[in-house]
Amino acid sequence: MMKRTILILLTILTLSPAISRAQENIPSWGFGFHVGVGGMMPTGSLADDLKGCAMFISGLDLGYNRLRLKLDASYSQPSFKNENPYAVYDEQGRNKQLNATANPTLMGLSAQLGYTVWQQGRVSVTPMVGFTASWLSWDINHIKYEKDDEGIERPSIEDVTGAHENNFGWTASVDVDVKLHGALVDFPAGPDGQAHYTSSLRISPFVSYAKLSNLNPSVKGCCVGLTVSYAGFLCVLK
Repeated sequence: MMKRTILILLTILTLSPAISRAQENIPSWGFGFHVGVGGMMPTGSLADDLKGCAMFISGLDLGYNRLRLKLDASYSQPSFKNENPYAVYDEQGRNKQLNATANPTLMGLSAQLGYTVWQQGRVSVTPMVGFTASWLSWDINHIKYEKDDEGIERPSIEDVTGAHENNFGWTASVDVDVKLHGALVDFPAGPDGQAHYTSSLRISPFVSYAKLSNLNPSVKGCCVGLTVSYAGFLCVLK
């Protein structure tokens, strides 16, 4: 009896690692969301026209095994450094255009594909790369110069129009997810009507390339930054 018990225990101990590895390789798919805040700083000639700023992000995550697809939307308001980014002057070299908006609106959309290269305990690391599109919009004052009662020419606003600049470029990031909580939840499409929900703190350093060709002179460079977000992910085993 004792020998049989020992043999059973040895068999369990021997098979346990193999069972664990098999469970890790069970195909799974899932989806989730993330929302957070961060900041970015332009580099290159972009920094001649724009300053760094805070940003807000939200998005969706899709996954199959270790593959990840991340869709992001972002909102920020960088400040202008250049008061006349289109370099429009009159014959005397005076500004004929000036920014009416100190902080333009910057909206962005991105899609990135990644692969989880490291997952241990509560921490996972997923490098990602993809494409981003952004829209910068603000108002411009059109300036005219008129003489006052004393015969001195002074600037005044003749008209106000909207300005828009679009960009399409590449982006890359590294998602470091720190697991906060995990639990089984009801999910009709999952085995036995359940799926595993995980909440995480996500820290994502990133870099994005941008070029604004219509400005004078045109500017280009990378925006580097960091976001911190809450991420929720529903994992369904096949």
